[in-house]
Amino acid sequence: MLMKTNPQVIYCGGPGDIAGTMRSWISGKHDASEVSDTYSAQFFDQIKARGLSALVISTHARKEILVEGLITVEHRPNNAAGKTGLAYKQAYMSHWLGVIGTILHLRPRVVVIADLEHWWLLAIPAIFGIKIITDLQCTFWPRGYRSTALYERILQGLNGLFWRKIPIATICISPECERQVRELSRGQVSGRLLQARSSYQRVAFAGIARPAWDADSFRLMFAGRVERNKGVFDLLDVMASLRAESQSKISLDICGGGTALSELKAEVERRGLQSCINVLGQLNSSAMRAAYERSQVVVVPTTADFPEGLNRVVVEGVLSGRPVVATTVCNAIDVFPGSVITLNCGDRLAMVAAIKRLASDNNYYESIRANCAAESEQFYDREQSWGAALGRALDIALK
Repeated sequence: MLMKTNPQVIYCGGPGDIAGTMRSWISGKHDASEVSDTYSAQFFDQIKARGLSALVISTHARKEILVEGLITVEHRPNNAAGKTGLAYKQAYMSHWLGVIGTILHLRPRVVVIADLEHWWLLAIPAIFGIKIITDLQCTFWPRGYRSTALYERILQGLNGLFWRKIPIATICISPECERQVRELSRGQVSGRLLQARSSYQRVAFAGIARPAWDADSFRLMFAGRVERNKGVFDLLDVMASLRAESQSKISLDICGGGTALSELKAEVERRGLQSCINVLGQLNSSAMRAAYERSQVVVVPTTADFPEGLNRVVVEGVLSGRPVVATTVCNAIDVFPGSVITLNCGDRLAMVAAIKRLASDNNYYESIRANCAAESEQFYDREQSWGAALGRALDIALK
């Protein structure tokens, strides 16, 4: 890799198209492929404001290197994607050992890394005096479902030791992330714990019409990847129960693509649920906006197999002014105590009951909906943004 100077900061930022985001950032535009402000653009802002040099590594599948001033972006695909079992673990470790090799070769002052699994590996660059900032976008385990398997206990023990000794700061996307760090480290956390929220442009939601409660037509909306661990198949049972209870006025739009989309369509047809479930597939931004406007409630039935940090569909449902029904692993209860109805994972009866009450009781519906505006403000406040938290972490690390 050709760089004008060794970077002072290295940021490993996940699978996003960071080169594409950088092009938008260079032109002063918001990345049109994202609803929220991207973390990479916020990173660029913080680096530029401090006059630092940086390398940003993404695991995006398209190999690319892009340089702008003192910032270099590299797309370095992680070959673990799509693999399972031992093949996944081998490819995963190979990728991250390669990243750590790059860190040791370039010797930055600070490394910022998001959502690693084997966090203890970062003790290696720390031995050489490199400051470590950790960024938790996911929890270590689904809320309320900490694994007791031997492999997980060993991994959690190593990661807990890492958190007691190494990070200079940890950015937590939700209170649950912070709670789990404290639990993992037995209350002996190294460095500062910094809460952050995804950041949104107010204009993105300002024009979405307020939902109109209608006793004769009540529409639910699921948005996100169509995968089993996202709980979308549980919604088929929920809708079948509602139809059996003569709740024919309630319908569901399923918006999103994923590996289980074809299976879902086939199952909807097999069960004869086409009259109440519309599988719309992947939608562009204008079609998604229209889907929000048609809906009265957003449903987020994530299963106990997925370690959410803070589910973004929950956030965007509240920002659109819709009450949300979500499972506990979405970690919304601390952030949206008034606008999200929280249920245990897989509790279809409770979800049916919650939906029926929202669809039949206008006063109850309005009492939930009325909380959306106030609870949305934290996501428009730049002082609570991920970028602001990163800035504070960098200032600590660079003292």
